[in-house]
Amino acid sequence: MRKVIISLVLIILAVSLSGCLDTQVAQIDRLSEIINEHIQSGDTYFNNAATNTNKYRYYEAQKQCNDANTQYNLAKTSAQEALIYSRNIQDEIYITYMDLTLQELDAKINATTELKMAIPLFMGNDTTSANEHVDLANQYMRSSQEFKIQKQDIVKQNPNKFKS
Repeated sequence: MRKVIISLVLIILAVSLSGCLDTQVAQIDRLSEIINEHIQSGDTYFNNAATNTNKYRYYEAQKQCNDANTQYNLAKTSAQEALIYSRNIQDEIYITYMDLTLQELDAKINATTELKMAIPLFMGNDTTSANEHVDLANQYMRSSQEFKIQKQDIVKQNPNKFKS
């Protein structure tokens, strides 16, 4: 009788743990969609800010930098949450992917900050200093693209883990 009870407890434990894993993977999938939406919105705002800066529309560019920063930070919060789920299930592929996502977002946030710092310098005709910040913004965006490429490689190598 004792063996039967132990067997039942082990079966129930195994079933509940597998359900938890599935739930955590579903949360990672859900958060990944949210992260991607915020990144896309942030990129749109950032690109519009850069365009408006080039067209001397500085106030609009500042607003769009703020909006880009908001979107990137929302994505970062979701990525941090997804990283926790990834660590909970001890899945190295998801962990690496979310780490790269956070690095990508940090680069985008830094790029946005640099562009935002350049705008008042342009307004004050300090183009030398402004262009230094723009150059840094471009470097950060290039590095964000490198992280994105690494993420895409992970998705290609593990198509069963990522929704298309």
